[in-house]
Amino acid sequence: MDIFKQKKLLIRLVLILAILNISILAAMLWRDFNHRGHRPPHPGKEGFREVSFIIEKELNLNTDQVSQFNNLRTSFFKKENALHELIRKQHDSMNEQIFKKESDEILAKVIALRVSNNEYQIELLRIEQAAELKKICTPEQQEKFESLVYEIRDYFRPDNKPNRPR
Repeated sequence: MDIFKQKKLLIRLVLILAILNISILAAMLWRDFNHRGHRPPHPGKEGFREVSFIIEKELNLNTDQVSQFNNLRTSFFKKENALHELIRKQHDSMNEQIFKKESDEILAKVIALRVSNNEYQIELLRIEQAAELKKICTPEQQEKFESLVYEIRDYFRPDNKPNRPR
């Protein structure tokens, strides 16, 4: 094979590899862009309004119920977000303590206990919110709400796979 044929072959191989790389990158970007709409919305922003709308529509809530429902959810999210922020700060403090040259293991465990207590408080808030939501709904709406809870939960699952208890 002479030098000119070899050079042409190398140029063609480089071009084919470049086109292949560009195609793969384009496919990855297209897939990421296409699936962006399927990601669950952030509950503090669009997801809050979207869930409220779904519940209002499906349960056929009256205006008084809608107002009570939205006030309850807003109050819950404020409390929950405050606890999440506190947990984040406690995690930072715990990590700082753990990775110090001379770390205090007892203090790290105390901070871990505080984190778990705050997560427990979030779960208690959810139970309290559910009890308050039940008070707002009529018995018929409560029945419908029970099945709707699973649908909403499944909607917000990252993999969009239903996971109903049996």
